[in-house]
Amino acid sequence: MNKKISLGLAIALIFISITATFAITMSVSQNIYNGLISKLSNRYELYEGISAIDNYVRTNYYGDFDDDLLLSNSAGGYMKGLNDKGSFYMDAQEYIEYTRRIKGEGGIGIAAKYDAEKGQLVVTEVYTGSSAENAELKAGDVILSVDDEAVTGANAAAVIESLQFGRRFDSASVTYLREGNTKTVTVMRGYTKTVTSSYVGDVGYMRVSGFYENTAEQFSLELDNLNSQGVTSLIIDLRGCKNGLVDYAAAVADLLLPSGAESADAIASAVKKDGSVYKNFTSDTKSVTFPGGIIVLVDSGTSGGAELLAAQLKDFSKAKLLGVATAGNMTIQEIYTLEDGSAISLTVAKVVSYGKHTYCNGEGIEPDILAEIDPSSVVATSLDGLDTDSQLQAAYAMLTQ
Repeated sequence: MNKKISLGLAIALIFISITATFAITMSVSQNIYNGLISKLSNRYELYEGISAIDNYVRTNYYGDFDDDLLLSNSAGGYMKGLNDKGSFYMDAQEYIEYTRRIKGEGGIGIAAKYDAEKGQLVVTEVYTGSSAENAELKAGDVILSVDDEAVTGANAAAVIESLQFGRRFDSASVTYLREGNTKTVTVMRGYTKTVTSSYVGDVGYMRVSGFYENTAEQFSLELDNLNSQGVTSLIIDLRGCKNGLVDYAAAVADLLLPSGAESADAIASAVKKDGSVYKNFTSDTKSVTFPGGIIVLVDSGTSGGAELLAAQLKDFSKAKLLGVATAGNMTIQEIYTLEDGSAISLTVAKVVSYGKHTYCNGEGIEPDILAEIDPSSVVATSLDGLDTDSQLQAAYAMLTQ
C-alpha cells in the first residue's frame, strides 16, 4: 500500500538534505583549504628566507659576486636538500657532458688506476677497437701527463675522468712511460667501454662498469665471444657499478631473462609515489643460458641499474648473488631541462622487481652467499686477477667444484 507525504514534509526533507550536503561539502573544502594554506605558507616561508639572504648579501657583502654563479649554486643546494643521490642539478656544460656519458660517448678506451704508494697513474686495461689500442697503449703503461698537465695524486681522479669520458672527438696528448722509455701519443676521445670479458677454461667472467645506451650491445657481443669459447658458466661482476640508467640495465637483463611469452608479467615495473605505474620493463628476446650456472658479484657500491640486473637474475632463479648487501638505490630518474640549458635529475619512481621487491632508501639486496672482501685483497677486473681477489675466488670455486 502506497503512502503519501504532505508537501510540507517533503520540503522539510529536501531542506535537511541540502543542509547536510552543504555541511559535508564545507567540511571537505575546509580540509582542502587548510592543506593548501599550509603548503603555501611553507613555500612562502622558504621563498621569504631566500629573499632575505639575497637582500643581506646585496646590501652588505664586501666582495664582488656573480649572479649566474649564485643562481647555479642555489639550484644545486635546493636539489641537495632532497637528500637523494639520484636527484641533482647540472649546469649547462655538466648537462652536455651527462648526455654524452649516457649515450656512451667520450673516452679514449682505457681503464686506469692511481697507485698512491708509487705515485703513478697506471693503465690497467686497453679496450679492443679503441683509439688507445690504435695508439698502441698497453696495460702497465704509466701515464705521466695529459695535454702537458703532469699527473699528481691531487688531479689523478680528474685525469682518469677526462680520459674515460671527456668531449667527444676531442684529441688528447698522452705522455706515458714503458720499460724506462717515455713516449707521447695523440688519441681521440669517443669510445666508452662498459663491458669487458675474460675466461679460464669453461668459466667466463664479465665486468660491467655502467649502464649506458651502448651497454646492451657490448654485453651481447661479449656473451657471443664467451659462448664461442665454449664457456658453460659465468661470473657477472657488478661490484662498484653505480653509473648509468635503469632503462639500459633492463635492456641487459632482457638478454638473460625469459621472453614475454614465457613470463606473462613485466620483468619489472617503476611505480610512482601515488602507486600508479610509471613504466613497465619487458623481455622479448630468447634468453642466453649457462648450464654450469651464473654467479653475480655485488657489494655496497652496486647501485641503481646494477641492482635491477642483480634482482632480476635472482628473482628468475637465473643466478646466485655473492658478496655483501647492495646500496639500495633502485629508483628511476627523469631529466627536466631549464631555459638556460641547465637541467635537474629528479627521482620520480621506485623500481619493483619481478619478485615484487623494492630496494631503495638504503635497503639493498641481500646476497645468497655472504662473502666480505678480504682486507688484503685487490679487487680484480678480469680472471687474470683471480689470485688476489677473495670474492672472485669464492665465485670461481663454486662454479668449478
